[in-house]
Amino acid sequence: MRTTIKKKLVIILYSDAKRKYFSSDEHYQTEVEVYSRSKIIKKRLEKLGFKVIRLPGDVALFNKLKKLKPYITLNLVDSVGGKEKKISLIPAVLDLLSIPYTGAGVTGLSINANKCLTKIILKQSGIPVPKFQLFTSETQKLDKNINFPLIVKLNEAHGSLEINQKAIVVNEEQLSQRIKYLIDKYKQSVLVEEYIRGKEITALMIDDKSKKIILAEERILFKKDKYPLYDFEAAWGKKEIYDCLPYKLNKHITNYIKTAFEVLQFKDYGRFEILINKNGDYYFIDSNANPAFGPYGTTSGPFGYLLHVNKISFDFVVKKIIKNTISRFKNKYP
Repeated sequence: MRTTIKKKLVIILYSDAKRKYFSSDEHYQTEVEVYSRSKIIKKRLEKLGFKVIRLPGDVALFNKLKKLKPYITLNLVDSVGGKEKKISLIPAVLDLLSIPYTGAGVTGLSINANKCLTKIILKQSGIPVPKFQLFTSETQKLDKNINFPLIVKLNEAHGSLEINQKAIVVNEEQLSQRIKYLIDKYKQSVLVEEYIRGKEITALMIDDKSKKIILAEERILFKKDKYPLYDFEAAWGKKEIYDCLPYKLNKHITNYIKTAFEVLQFKDYGRFEILINKNGDYYFIDSNANPAFGPYGTTSGPFGYLLHVNKISFDFVVKKIIKNTISRFKNKYP
């Protein structure tokens, strides 16, 4: 492969994360990490024989890409101007310029930027999700079919932002207060869903075209909270407060993952968070079309870790994804 890719130009796009764009230090923290991760990926690609340039996903991107005319673009952008709901603008620009890119397209990223829409599509596709409701105001009434305790989440933000013990509410007063706090601070809608107690499984799917690579881990939390959950501290704190164990998925969950990947219009890779309660029931609680792509030892989290523990080379995966991406766009961009 080296002889065919030598000197091919690859553009790595990363989030243009500036503190002023974000409503909190925590939100900024979840976005700025891609800058350092993109630098490490650049070095790995250069060793494979590519010429690599890194660019921020900002307003100047169109003219820069038009001039550079890359062979392919690795899209690592998680937000535009601090807004995750704008990430579909990046593949839109790439489509306009007929530049092949990794990861989900406009539709897939638009869906993924809206947790409520994601839940609706999964539910209608027969994939189990907790009972949920979207709130745009703290004065809305809770659906009578939804039962406490509930977990209150930002509808347009990933990275476990604002996920902590305060996110769990047990009555109407707490629910109203939490919704108001999130809407006032982040200026976006809020998703409320039934809290599910159980094993938390992270599953990574890599679409190798010829086969689906599905890897999973179970997260074991060290701290004993009233409501166990993988929170912001676990995701971003400096101290390790959880461990991971390889988890063997059964056929039912594997089929659910394949279906979710398809109906959510993911491409190349995707990550899913699944809870399994004491009765063995499954619930898909989160999906991520842009799951911190990168090698083990970076801030790639489960992506790099699951490759590492399953003895799968990141270089092998990135070459496969680039090859498949070029093939996918061959007929789209003649």
